[in-house]
Amino acid sequence: MAAAIVLPLASAGAHPDASGKPLAVTGAVSHVRGISAELEGTVTPGTQTTSYYFQYGATAAFGSQTTPGSLPPGSARVKVGQTVTGLLPGYHYRLIATSAAGSSTGKERIYTVKTLKVAFTLVKPSAPTVYGSPLTITGSLAGAANAHREIVLQESPYPFLDPFATLGTPIFTNAAGGFVFPVASLTASTQFRVSTVDPRPINSPTVTEQVAFKVTLKVRTSAHKGLVRLYGTISPAVPGARVYFQLRKAVRPGGKSESTTRFATQFTTVVKRATKTSSRFSAIVEVAHGGRYRAYVQVKKKGPLVDGASTTVVLAAAPTAKKH
Repeated sequence: MAAAIVLPLASAGAHPDASGKPLAVTGAVSHVRGISAELEGTVTPGTQTTSYYFQYGATAAFGSQTTPGSLPPGSARVKVGQTVTGLLPGYHYRLIATSAAGSSTGKERIYTVKTLKVAFTLVKPSAPTVYGSPLTITGSLAGAANAHREIVLQESPYPFLDPFATLGTPIFTNAAGGFVFPVASLTASTQFRVSTVDPRPINSPTVTEQVAFKVTLKVRTSAHKGLVRLYGTISPAVPGARVYFQLRKAVRPGGKSESTTRFATQFTTVVKRATKTSSRFSAIVEVAHGGRYRAYVQVKKKGPLVDGASTTVVLAAAPTAKKH
């Protein structure tokens, strides 16, 4: 059973009656994401094991309800929360608690959005992940009871409109509240967050990890120095995409940029062949400027993948190549 956040009865503001019936108090709405949100409230179970759920809908007739949760007997107030989808501004909702001793219906409320402070810190990735590569999400949970807390990693792939879904199995924070979530393979840009496993979860801020096309570049030399064939693959397939062969050049830092190198396009070609999983490109060129080259694929429209580049290869200039 997930851990519950328990407050003493003195601070609850209400007590279960002498019959031992539970007490339900409808709370606010939080963690809003499109039409997904978390309904909150408190339940004082009373003398019996108690189930609780939320009803919600466009009118006071409601029409939808969440899957019931369960709480053990107790006289302390317990904070609870459940995620719902299809929730729109103006919708009605309420919390209901029931046990063998009786039932309690919380006050009906109207959906509002409230931003809550969180105690999580996530390390934001510094560069896009290459298509199909693994990823590690790290961070920490601060505050009281942050050690050995059960948490889950949740994801929402591009275009980031679907509610977050749990990825993998829960883990526990370490003694300092730290955690590491490995992701085996990432194939589309994805938003991630970490959530505690509680009746009323605490969610981390969202981080977005972009995924870049996987580009490989190979070189085949010829009997003529500087005349080479550049070829490689792009995953996933992008038929008709333009490939840029770029030379890394030294530059002086300027403005706000501290970069000392940049890539300048020397040749281009178009992807002509493709399979279901990858595209292939090839070009025969005469190298005018020797140095480190890469193959670069640029995305024209927003999508699940961003621009991708290969690792660099060293090319020697042709002795008779025209200098610029």
